[in-house]
Amino acid sequence: MRSMSRFAFSMAALLACGDGIEIPRPRTDDNPVLLWVGDTPDFPLCPGGRLDYWDGWADVRTDPQYQNECGTCACSPAACRLPDRVMAHEVPLCADGGIEVNFAGAADPPGHCIKTSPLVPGDAFASVTIGPPMMAPECKPSEQLTPPPLGGTFARACPWTGEYNAKFKGLACIAPEDDGSCRLGFSARFEFQERIRDARTCTPCECGEPVGGSCVADVLLFSDTSCSDMLISINGIGAEEEICYGAPAGAPLAGGRVVFARDEPGTCSPKATISLVDGTIESGETRTFCCSSSEIIYGNVDN
Repeated sequence: MRSMSRFAFSMAALLACGDGIEIPRPRTDDNPVLLWVGDTPDFPLCPGGRLDYWDGWADVRTDPQYQNECGTCACSPAACRLPDRVMAHEVPLCADGGIEVNFAGAADPPGHCIKTSPLVPGDAFASVTIGPPMMAPECKPSEQLTPPPLGGTFARACPWTGEYNAKFKGLACIAPEDDGSCRLGFSARFEFQERIRDARTCTPCECGEPVGGSCVADVLLFSDTSCSDMLISINGIGAEEEICYGAPAGAPLAGGRVVFARDEPGTCSPKATISLVDGTIESGETRTFCCSSSEIIYGNVDN
């Protein structure tokens, strides 16, 4: 097959010669085509919006340095999470089952005043159990990576429309003779394998268990929904088991604030540093094209 420099030379001649060039007419009994060839898989649309095209490639490859690698894996921090609930008890020392009070909204943003749900009346509030801040049990890996781009020579064969289309930037081509040769006027020979699909994927990135970090919270409870009448201030709640706290007698639980006293996320290391290419490029049968050559084009220019 002729080199791409030869093809580029031919193409430049086609584009520079103007509308007066007599390009050899392909035979009409062997499905003649307009053949586009490029060094990236950015295929142009066929003239007339035709969809019955044929795509192929040759010498398909990736950069040898990165052909088996998709990229480097990374892991997000294991974030600290504020307590999202408390249990209000009717009896001291948290001795009953209690009523769950939702504090989930207190973390967005931390420290703002929230109205407890439900509001706990004073005659039903004698003690409270507060859960600890938690560290996320895992880190999120980097997003699924994509295989490295392909290099090589790419081709799209569009149905012949009866005339050469300069905007398509392709060559008029026919099939070779029965003996495999290309006849006069169509001596530029190209061979491509049918482009089936790029079946390559990337191995997923995975993270190990979180290590390090420290999550400590302060919880403030109020008897009113505007968080102005504070009942209890509990500081330095670490990532431990739930702890019971006494409440002032007869005071309702209506509001709360939750903030981080210390917010140091844990870190995770990728289980594998590099995401690798998995799968292959799938190609079909080889197809040969005999295309109008630069010699014929220049011959027409000189006449």
